[in-house]
Amino acid sequence: MGGRADYEERRNRRIERYKELSKKAKERSNQYMNSNANKTLSRIPLGQPILTDHYSAKAHTRLIEKAHNNIRKSIEMDDKSKFYNDRAKSAENSKVIYSDDPQAIEKLKEKLERLENERNSIKAREHESWKLANIGATIRETKKRIERLENQEKIQFQEVNFKGGKIIHNKEINRIQFLFNSIPNEDTRKILKLHGFHWSRKEQAWQREFNQNCIRATHIIQEKIKELDQQEGEELE
Repeated sequence: MGGRADYEERRNRRIERYKELSKKAKERSNQYMNSNANKTLSRIPLGQPILTDHYSAKAHTRLIEKAHNNIRKSIEMDDKSKFYNDRAKSAENSKVIYSDDPQAIEKLKEKLERLENERNSIKAREHESWKLANIGATIRETKKRIERLENQEKIQFQEVNFKGGKIIHNKEINRIQFLFNSIPNEDTRKILKLHGFHWSRKEQAWQREFNQNCIRATHIIQEKIKELDQQEGEELE
């Protein structure tokens, strides 16, 4: 079975992180709204003008400015809280099927069954030919995804050693990883980035999601690294 072994764990961590960010932003919003400046300003009679000739004028002006800034920041934090809360709800309720999900093939097959049942229901009704065309396209794409993922699970990627490191298929996280013995030079890093590989501090590896495109990119990178090694060797002669 493909996908990341920790897919659900990572998904739940992401949801909890959004909830925590929402909570913290809400707390900050309340702090700004309940600031001392706002409380002090609320005790000043509504509509009382600033007494420009009075010794309190500057303090009154600063108080109003600070209160207005706090209100603005409170609104900003409240908006931020709502944003992260919406992100959490979206992640919890998402029906998107990601290739990293170990259950992706099963979920896609369930989706395909629902779509085909819906298509049969549409066929039984009249004047809905446009719906039939739309659902037909979705069914074809779902079948293609199932086929791609099933073929992907059959791929056997053997560990490759090269000068200065090795390439492995980390099945636990569904990634192809370049593991270097030391920090690769700038040209090598550019090649990796150009072909969709990113540095993971956690894994201490340059990696990309495992799929057919990744395999092709890996072979290209191997050849380019060989070319760089040959060029360096020629320059040293």
